[in-house]
Amino acid sequence: MNHFSPLLADAILPSLVLVWPITIVLLLPIIAVEANYARSRLNLSGGQAFRVFGVANIASTVIGLPIATAVASAVQNRMQIRLFGTRQSNLDQWSRGGDVSELARGFGQYPRWTLLVAAVLLFGMCFVISWWVETPYVKWWIGRKKANPELVNSQTSRVVRNANVLSYLLVAAISIAVLALL
Repeated sequence: MNHFSPLLADAILPSLVLVWPITIVLLLPIIAVEANYARSRLNLSGGQAFRVFGVANIASTVIGLPIATAVASAVQNRMQIRLFGTRQSNLDQWSRGGDVSELARGFGQYPRWTLLVAAVLLFGMCFVISWWVETPYVKWWIGRKKANPELVNSQTSRVVRNANVLSYLLVAAISIAVLALL
C-alpha cells in the first residue's frame, strides 16, 4: 500500500525543508567531532577549535546545502525524464494504451532508486563543498590568531578534509540507522 501522495513523489529526499531542522540538530555533534580531531593537529585549544570549526561548519552549511540540493534535484529530474519520460508524455501514453504504470508516472510517482541516487549525490557534493568552504576560513583564522601560521597552514587542508571525513561518517551512520528504522 502506497502512503505517498503524488505531490511528494518527486521531491528530492532529503529536501531543504526536511534537511534544515536535521542539520541544525546534527551541527553540534559534527562540530564536536571535527574540533576534537583538529584541536591537537592544528595546535588549538578546545574552545578555539570548537569556535573556528563551528563558524566554518555554519558557513559551509549555509553555502553548500542549497547549492548541492539544487544540483542533485536537477540531476534527479533529468534522470527521471530521460529514463521514464515527462509526466505529460506518460499521461498521453496511458490514455492511449491504458498501462497503469504510465498513469503513476504521469502523477510523478517514479521509482524510489532515483531519489537514492540524488541523495547520494547530494551527500557527496555537500562533503566537497564543506571541505572547500571550511579550509579557507580555518586557514584565515589561523593566520590571524597564531604566531607561526605557516607551520599549521601547510597541513590545514588535510586536517579539515580528515575532520570532514569523520563527521560525514557520523552523519552516514545516523542516516543508515534512521533508514533502517523506517
